[in-house]
Amino acid sequence: MDLNYFYTFKEVVKWGSYTKTGEELGYAQSSVTTQIRKLEEHYQIKLFERVGGKMRLTQSGEELYYYVEKIVSLLDEAEERISQESNLRGTLRIGTVESLAAYFITPYIKELKGKHPELKILLESGLCPNLKEGILEGKYDMAILLDRFSEHPDLTTIPIRQEKLVMIAPRGHRLHSLKRMNVRELESETLILTEKGCSYRVLLEQLLKENDVQAKSIISFSSLEAIKQCVADDLGLAILPEIAVQKEIESGKVVVKIPFDHEKSPLYTQIIYLEKKWLTPPLTQLIEALTS
Repeated sequence: MDLNYFYTFKEVVKWGSYTKTGEELGYAQSSVTTQIRKLEEHYQIKLFERVGGKMRLTQSGEELYYYVEKIVSLLDEAEERISQESNLRGTLRIGTVESLAAYFITPYIKELKGKHPELKILLESGLCPNLKEGILEGKYDMAILLDRFSEHPDLTTIPIRQEKLVMIAPRGHRLHSLKRMNVRELESETLILTEKGCSYRVLLEQLLKENDVQAKSIISFSSLEAIKQCVADDLGLAILPEIAVQKEIESGKVVVKIPFDHEKSPLYTQIIYLEKKWLTPPLTQLIEALTS
């Protein structure tokens, strides 16, 4: 059995198309088809069925995919383990949230890339619950979250620092003169929130619910830049990590109204990875840089 067939199989699952898989791997479509057919002949099963113009795994295909993921992961780990520590090759897969990707992580990634120019670093943003699931499923080698600190039996969690949340408002807003703002002041305000599932949106929603407060209206965006611009344009208030709005605060584009570090549920920038994961030299170096 040619192990390259397993990599091809994974790509077909990813793209749902023999043609797209061939383009990504530099194969002719016929070569992809042949490799999948040989896998089917070897295991005496049908791996895919066509649904809505895409290739979807059969039940037998899903069972094989479970083992192929483990095999490929072990092969990748072996390749990384036997490589020279200097100028390592291979791929480092990191999941994180948008605010940390944009305002925290990049200097550390740049430093690691300088040490290992041939190392491929894949940085992907998402919501914290999805990133945790991605770690457990083996999608990421490591995730850097901005979330409440929580431990999981299958994960190693390393807190880096507690992050300060702030409520921001446009210049000249009526709340600017208040020395201390009661949460009930938000009943007459429009709140501009991040997408559902975001850790600091969840925190704000819980605080409003605990105090029986309902905002006048809600605007939701997935983009931090869109949220900040809406606040600057006097469309409402927002709660964001201070690191994400530092430039706007310093320039006077928006005004900080209140610190929003909720005592009951502080948020931390934190590293998570699988408890049993072998840490490659680049992964170890990145963790040490982030925590030093």
